[in-house]
Amino acid sequence: MPMKLFKCDESIPEREKHIYIKEKGEDTTQFLPSAHVETIPGSLSERGCSYCGAKLVIGGVLKDTIQLIHGPVGCAYDTWHTKRYPSDNGNFQLKYVWSSDMKEQHVVFGGEKLLKKAMLEAFAEFPDIKRMMVYTTCSTALIGDDIKPVVKEVEKELGDVDIFTVECPGFAGVSQSKGHHVFNMGWMTDKVGTFEPEITSPYTINVIGDYNIQGDTFVMEKYMEKMGIQIIAHFTGNGTYDSLRGMHRAQLNVTNCARSAGYIANELKKKYGIPRIDVDTWGFDYAKEGLRKIGAFFGIEDRAEAVIAEEVAKYESKLEWYKERLSGKKVCIWTGGPRLWHWTKALEDDLGMHVVAMSSKFGHQEDFEKVIARGEEGTIYIDDGNELEFFEVLEMVKPDLVLTGPRVGALVKKLHLPYVNGHGYHNGPYMGFEGAVNMARDMYNAIYSPLMKLAQYDIRGEQNLPSTNGNGNGKATKEVSEEVVSLIQQQVKEATSEVKQLVKETTSQVKQLVKEAAPQVQQPAKEVAPQAKQPAKEVAPQVQPQAKEVAPQVQPQAKEVAPQVQPQAKETAPQAKQLAKEVAPQVQPQAKETAPQAKQLAKEVAPQVQPQAKEAAPQVQVQAKEVAVAPQVQVQAKEVAVAPQVQVQAKEIASYIQERAGEVTKLIQERCLWQFHSRAWDREENINGVLDMAAQILTGEKVVLETLIQRGFYADAKILSADLEIRFSWLNSMENSQKKAVLESVKAMLIDIVITKSKNGELHYSLY
Repeated sequence: MPMKLFKCDESIPEREKHIYIKEKGEDTTQFLPSAHVETIPGSLSERGCSYCGAKLVIGGVLKDTIQLIHGPVGCAYDTWHTKRYPSDNGNFQLKYVWSSDMKEQHVVFGGEKLLKKAMLEAFAEFPDIKRMMVYTTCSTALIGDDIKPVVKEVEKELGDVDIFTVECPGFAGVSQSKGHHVFNMGWMTDKVGTFEPEITSPYTINVIGDYNIQGDTFVMEKYMEKMGIQIIAHFTGNGTYDSLRGMHRAQLNVTNCARSAGYIANELKKKYGIPRIDVDTWGFDYAKEGLRKIGAFFGIEDRAEAVIAEEVAKYESKLEWYKERLSGKKVCIWTGGPRLWHWTKALEDDLGMHVVAMSSKFGHQEDFEKVIARGEEGTIYIDDGNELEFFEVLEMVKPDLVLTGPRVGALVKKLHLPYVNGHGYHNGPYMGFEGAVNMARDMYNAIYSPLMKLAQYDIRGEQNLPSTNGNGNGKATKEVSEEVVSLIQQQVKEATSEVKQLVKETTSQVKQLVKEAAPQVQQPAKEVAPQAKQPAKEVAPQVQPQAKEVAPQVQPQAKEVAPQVQPQAKETAPQAKQLAKEVAPQVQPQAKETAPQAKQLAKEVAPQVQPQAKEAAPQVQVQAKEVAVAPQVQVQAKEVAVAPQVQVQAKEIASYIQERAGEVTKLIQERCLWQFHSRAWDREENINGVLDMAAQILTGEKVVLETLIQRGFYADAKILSADLEIRFSWLNSMENSQKKAVLESVKAMLIDIVITKSKNGELHYSLY
């Protein structure tokens, strides 16, 4: 359907461009929400500022760096300790905050001297820390403080320190996304390539766009260590300043949050030829796929499969337990940007949940392309949503759970709806196999907790409203408060008792059922085995007469197949030439022996034949003309008769190819991130590279991998090829020429959807 205008937005009708409800048959070439544009006046945005995107999201995560904010102390406090970014060095980055503490006098007379003083004090207080990042804020940018000369003075004065400047005040862009961009591009320009890391493995990667929220990075580190892969740099979870300077030495960029860090992955590819593989690290099946991609890139698939097998054995049964209880539950995802498309298929495929509404605070149209391609029909998509829109959506979809941040979470709780912190998590990590179980557990606990039901219950009944204590805020008197507490405690006690009893009874029943079922299962298996062998012998004599009867029916079909065989004939021609070369030496000696005998016979017969030949010549010439014409007429007649049939068959084959290509395109749209890179040239290169490689894999051709970029295409293509063979049985019965034709059609379809007809306004920007 066209874009949606909510009732609450009737006074700001411009909001219609930002809200879309997906219907059957629609795709992003028809409707795409406007995104990454200025917030409309009158709409109360949930966005963060650009400075926040640089400091809070990316830079502030580093575990060995002083983060100095040049501005009022509030800017430092607001981005300190507000996200759960642990590290393995005692959480240095969470314990401290640094600010130049600008006052009014500094705004009037300038703050550069104050900045230098603050920088020297910070290094003096932490003598073991030799790395610093300095950020501008709105106030220091507005008065024109030039921080780079100050930084150079301090570096020269101290000698052994390295400092990075981030000039991205809060007003620099429409959301925190601008801060991501400025930090990425600045680091690439100023710092990458200025440090040489120690290489300890033949397999090296950068993990890009992972910020170690409640230990996510530790999960990834564990998997890579088991596979023997060295992580050169984490951008930036549990990362170090100098490791990020050595990013140019990695062989592969494994990109998780493409919204906040896709820029540097693109630049590393452009400047150093390091390929970018995008992975979904949240979700059980996606975790398998991500590890298999990395394993395929390095040719160590066996190691990846060993890690997968170990993790699945630990956690699959636990996930299944939650799936039984979460299947069918409706959920809203109201987060920043990328988790919309990371989580939607994971929740639907792994747990059977339904994502019914999604809202992005700082996503671009690229992010909406991904999530709309993955989302279900009827799902609501909102860019830069506001409170009143959230109220209206909740009334429309009536979700069982909302995944969002603490601000919107507080709003949701007032409506007695459970929520799980989608930004900092409730009880993470949420990444990988164990993370999928942790996330399922938190959602289960939120949905099934009795607290929300108790919150909806008005225990006052028909009593008079509680009196106040005179402070005007409606606070109940002590007696009523104690009564309320007592009643709630009783409710909780009763509910807890019922749950414990139910668990006890269920456990006892399950154990009894397992005990009773075991002998029954084992015995039939033994009895069935000998019976299964006998029918095969009895069936064979019956099948042979049927085969003879079927033969005449098969012959007409063989004629129809002939046009399809011709391409194979072309493939066979080189083999025939080779055979001719091998046979020629054997035939030539026999030909030489026979030649003299043939000449002698010709001399003897010639005098007898010549007179007869002269008499017969005129008659033969006439007959020859007649005979010569007859085959031509017959051939033409056959061609005329066959032509309509060939045309019909060609149309049927073309239609069949297009139908199959449509199925493959739909699957790729839902699951593959390589088609959605930031710019049109990247998308086209990826589509051609991955699908060409997939064609080679599916047709059994030799795959040549001479560059890292080719290996990147191969890793994505290998996962895709395996997925296609599992999901589409028709693929295994196709000729190689048909497989290639299908994938060529898929190329055309994807390029049409994500490039030619795309409504993404950023696709053709000349820079990242």
